[in-house]
Amino acid sequence: MSDNNDLRITIGGKTLVVSGGDSAEHMQKVADYVNGKLEENKKSPGYERMSMDTKTILLELNIGDDYITAKDKLDDALIVLAEKNKELYELKQELSSVKSKYEMAKNQVVELQSKAAETAAKIIKLETELKKK
Repeated sequence: MSDNNDLRITIGGKTLVVSGGDSAEHMQKVADYVNGKLEENKKSPGYERMSMDTKTILLELNIGDDYITAKDKLDDALIVLAEKNKELYELKQELSSVKSKYEMAKNQVVELQSKAAETAAKIIKLETELKKK
C-alpha cells in the first residue's frame, strides 16, 4: 500500500501530476508558492528576453534566497528560544529557592509565635504572683 498522494497541479501554465508523501494541501501550497515566485520574476526587467536556463536559475535563486532567509530567521529564533529556556530554568531554580526560604521563615514565625505565647503566659503568671505578694 502506497503512502504517496497524487495531485494534478499547474506551475507556470504547465499541468503535471506530482506524487509525494505530503498532504495534497501541502503540495498545492508548494505549487502556489512556486507560481508566485514565477509571477514575481516575470516583473523583472528583461525577463521575457532571458533564456529558459536563465529564467530557471533566477527562480532557483529566488527560492534559495527565501529558504536561506527563513532558515536564518529560524536559527535566530532557536537561539532566542534556547536563551529563554535557560532564563526560565534559572527563574524556576530561584523560585524554588525562594519557596524554600519562605517555608523556613514561615516555620520560624510559627515557632516565635509559640514562644511569644509561652512568654506572655509566663509574664501573666509572674504578674499574678507579684500581685499576691
